[in-house]
Amino acid sequence: MIVLCILLAMLSLFLLLKLIYQRKMVRKIKKQIDFLTDRDTQTEIMVEKTDGPIQDLAASINHLLKKYRGMRQEIERSDTLFRDTITSLSHDLRTPLATANGYIQLLQEQDLTGEQKEYVMIAGERISAVKLLLDQLFEFARIEADELKLNCRNTDIHSVLRDVVASYYGDFEQKKCVPHIVIPNSPAIIWGDPDALTRIFSNVVYNALVHGEGNYQITAALEEAQTVITVKNASSSIQQEDIPHLFDRFYTTDQSRTKKTTGLGLAIAQRLVTRMGGQISASLQNGIFAIQIVFPIVNF
Repeated sequence: MIVLCILLAMLSLFLLLKLIYQRKMVRKIKKQIDFLTDRDTQTEIMVEKTDGPIQDLAASINHLLKKYRGMRQEIERSDTLFRDTITSLSHDLRTPLATANGYIQLLQEQDLTGEQKEYVMIAGERISAVKLLLDQLFEFARIEADELKLNCRNTDIHSVLRDVVASYYGDFEQKKCVPHIVIPNSPAIIWGDPDALTRIFSNVVYNALVHGEGNYQITAALEEAQTVITVKNASSSIQQEDIPHLFDRFYTTDQSRTKKTTGLGLAIAQRLVTRMGGQISASLQNGIFAIQIVFPIVNF
């Protein structure tokens, strides 16, 4: 009986020590995974050659790491190829587009019939749409390649927003609507690039004009240590299922594919906002679509 108790005690001690050892090895493997996952290295998980199951686990993890690294490298190669192709395409098409636009302007000066004028106007609009696409493609490729350098400094975001909204006054007039605008006269200083902020607000307001169906609202408000910019409009072309994808590149809703949109405006805005430490989000409630941009205030 005593011998049996001793054997059971020894077995229990052995199992306890084995469990402690295995937990130690699992923690060691986890630490190595955390270190290796986001690093460009071919190093594998290393374990002591004394435990079969732990070795099998490490081998399986190494296999998954190898597949993950291969997929990541392929994605990086595809992204590089995409950016290079877009950059080359933008450069190659700028000159013929400028030439075509010049011919359109010459035609507009000629004595044309009403029908001919309409065709020339349509051709001009198509050329402008293609130019917009190329400009946004080129800009997006530069942002993705981290080639667009931002000149961040203390900037009054309210002043930038007012200038952008004023530049779209004629566009709102053409739509025969008056937007509800609330922008405080007091400055709101953020750490940002004025040109990038102008691009962000231009893209968001342009998106509202293209897809909106009235009830336009552009507001800015100070909330605690941040400024909140909101652009709202009524819209039936955007559905709830579109919201998670609106900042994806080239994403357009099914009902907006025939409009003057590239699917890049909001993607560019999102990346610029993020690079300057801000946040941008989209929402849809009761047929009202909203883009909200938040930046921290400097020395609030």
